[in-house]
Amino acid sequence: MATYVLIHGAYQGAWIWKPVVTRLREARHVVHALTLDGCAERAHLLRPGITVGTHAHEVAQFLFYEDLAEIVLVGTSSGGMVVQKAAELARPRIGRVVFVDALALM
Repeated sequence: MATYVLIHGAYQGAWIWKPVVTRLREARHVVHALTLDGCAERAHLLRPGITVGTHAHEVAQFLFYEDLAEIVLVGTSSGGMVVQKAAELARPRIGRVVFVDALALM
């Protein structure tokens, strides 16, 4: 079994992962689908200065405070840039990074 942390793309939220979350949990994996500040049900947290880096720090802090390790960090769409940066910030906590139809900066 693995622990997955799923990150959405622009104009989305954790809701996009519902079918994936269901299937992974049925397979007895631990799954966290995050909605980032300023998005979807957290739109009220929108503020000037939110960037890919801001979201990456948010993910890295989540991993720290939940004390997660060896996770599979998954991003889609612009969430690919977020997971790329979050993986750099929280390297010891990451087992794998997965890009699903995602953007990645080189």
